[in-house]
Amino acid sequence: MNNRLFVLPFVLASLLAGCGTPAVIKKVEDRPVENLKASENSKPIQFKKIVVKLKRGEHIGAMQAGLLCVPQGDLNWKGGRISIDSDEFTDAFKEELEKFAFKTVGDTNALFEDPSTWKSEILIAGLIKELKANICYPMAGFGNFSSSKGEAFLKVDWQIYSKLDRSVVHTVTTEGAAKNDEAVGGGDTVAVLNAFAQASRNLLADNKFRDIVSKGGETIKETSYKSGDSIVISTGASKSLGNSPDEWASGVVTVFAGSGHGSGFVISDNLILTNHHVVGESNSVAVKFNNGMQVVGKVIASNSGRDVAIVKVDATLPKHFKLSRVVPAVGSDVYAIGSPLDEKLHSTITRGIISGVREENKKMLIQSDVNIRPGNSGGPLVDKSGSVVGIAVSGLVVNSVAQGINFFIPIDDALKSLGAI
Repeated sequence: MNNRLFVLPFVLASLLAGCGTPAVIKKVEDRPVENLKASENSKPIQFKKIVVKLKRGEHIGAMQAGLLCVPQGDLNWKGGRISIDSDEFTDAFKEELEKFAFKTVGDTNALFEDPSTWKSEILIAGLIKELKANICYPMAGFGNFSSSKGEAFLKVDWQIYSKLDRSVVHTVTTEGAAKNDEAVGGGDTVAVLNAFAQASRNLLADNKFRDIVSKGGETIKETSYKSGDSIVISTGASKSLGNSPDEWASGVVTVFAGSGHGSGFVISDNLILTNHHVVGESNSVAVKFNNGMQVVGKVIASNSGRDVAIVKVDATLPKHFKLSRVVPAVGSDVYAIGSPLDEKLHSTITRGIISGVREENKKMLIQSDVNIRPGNSGGPLVDKSGSVVGIAVSGLVVNSVAQGINFFIPIDDALKSLGAI
């Protein structure tokens, strides 16, 4: 991909003079945009890419020639999908944002890794599903096909991705149109670029987008309650597990959602705590106990920002884990339980210590060298008294090799993020 804009992948359908149907270029109004308030706290934004996805052979507009811009042939879209990674799109997007006090990162002049991009909290990408353009070469009769002018319209479906939430948190569609009356080199792409700039400005006027950007250092998605059930941790009908590892397996489950599995653990008469990324967007999941019994659980609440979820089962469970809202001291013994790698390895227990307490993106994480693997996600981290102090969420892997540096969400943070009482 060149560093200009991009070569419009049009195909000229006809070269007969007087042929060709110009596109009707819709006029687009500029929505009023105010400077972003409290910009010192706003989330830094990184523009990732723009993708054009049109039907192969779709009519785009007309190629025109001469001082009167007489249509010479139809412009049709050559390919079905093309990713545009041009620096000029990035520069145009950044320029529009910075006019209104939005923070941006990304250096188009960086030849290697751009160190500024690690600061970004919001990633933005666009999908162009409608594009119209009429391109005129006024001096074509003199053999000059390098200078052109034109007009363009495009519609962009934007996706806004939050690094803190690890998901797309907003989608919105905007339009842009532009016309350049002076023939210049690359005038065809200038028209498209200016239309894109207007679509970018209209994104800045979207109230939800502005609200997302204003929340510096905060997650966007909050607890999603998928049913009317209130989250009350009631333990009147079940008994708490003791301090013997032999007992703990009966309180740990394997959770199946989609094509994979994770772990979870019983915290009350009928509630199971796990990760949001284990249940995903499912409303129901399969829950399998260590004795082979399998039931359907209902996801009643989840918080993608803190990566926790609660599953309710239509049964009274005999035993539950005690919960500790206090993080053990560094060096304390802890145990992780779950279904690593394969569901057949359910109820696997490993032992380690508390290695430290870290903060990442303003969120506390417990670090431990206890051995966990994919499939352990959502499983409990248990102290020597048998109380759960954390939930397995991630581990550091370098070149596909686990490093023994694993992270757990403190129970107090997990319950607070779900509004559990």
